[in-house]
Amino acid sequence: MNDRDSTESTATLHATIEKAVEEGRRRRARADREKANARAVAANYEPAIVSFIDVLGFRTLLSTRSAADIQNIILDLREFTTPDDLPVRRMKEVRLTSRAFAESVSDAVVRVRVFDTQYSDGAFFNELHDLLHIQLQCIVSGVLIRAGLAIGDTHVGLSGKGPVFGPAMVRAYDIESSEAIYPRIVIDDAAYRHFLADSRLRNENHDQEEEAAYVDGLLRIGEDGTRFIDYLGASEGEFDTLGNYLAFMEKHADLIRRNLGTAHKPCGPAKIEASSTSASDPHQLFRRRLIRTL
Repeated sequence: MNDRDSTESTATLHATIEKAVEEGRRRRARADREKANARAVAANYEPAIVSFIDVLGFRTLLSTRSAADIQNIILDLREFTTPDDLPVRRMKEVRLTSRAFAESVSDAVVRVRVFDTQYSDGAFFNELHDLLHIQLQCIVSGVLIRAGLAIGDTHVGLSGKGPVFGPAMVRAYDIESSEAIYPRIVIDDAAYRHFLADSRLRNENHDQEEEAAYVDGLLRIGEDGTRFIDYLGASEGEFDTLGNYLAFMEKHADLIRRNLGTAHKPCGPAKIEASSTSASDPHQLFRRRLIRTL
């Protein structure tokens, strides 16, 4: 190779290197812009279904059960309430369909299901159905839960890793702590109206009447006017066999016998007495149904 060829080869190599470096700069700049945009989006509120779930009688458990028992109860609750982790390969897949995220502290869990997505897959029904299964799994594990569900502005972050906060979370907490009273999952009236009015909460292949029929099949309105998940009535079709359903009902009956009058958080004698007699209490509904079969 002569000097001229060597010079041209060196120049070509330098040009190739400079081109690669410049392409690398452009890729890094594009990635930085995407991260900045994602962070800006993640900092905003977005409409979501929020469920605040709590273990009933937790204070009593602290004084009557071992640390190992309580740890198992908390871990079970976290396992039951944590949605499957769906991998996201591209930014445009982040809000493809409704997704639920969960954050837990001690015996409380906050679930957030976003629904402002590219495809409307029935977010409201899906969350109710998930909560039904969570309640069934908790009962099988010998745990009573109470929860409130609300819809509204919430921050959960683009990846769902939080922090979780917002007006809907506050409303869900208020329902759980002040309105649910019994071991039931209470649906905010405003949330139900929101479901009827907002097509993003329904499956895009269903009209309002069809979707409402599915949703109402999971719910019941108590004598106090409160709408809650009817886990006893709606659960029969969730078991593979009649034997499994009857085994669950026996487990539920045993839980009632062991916890009646003591499973609620301290709330005063009047409320404790009411919890064992009101037809808004799912356990009282169970006893009535049981009596009718005898």
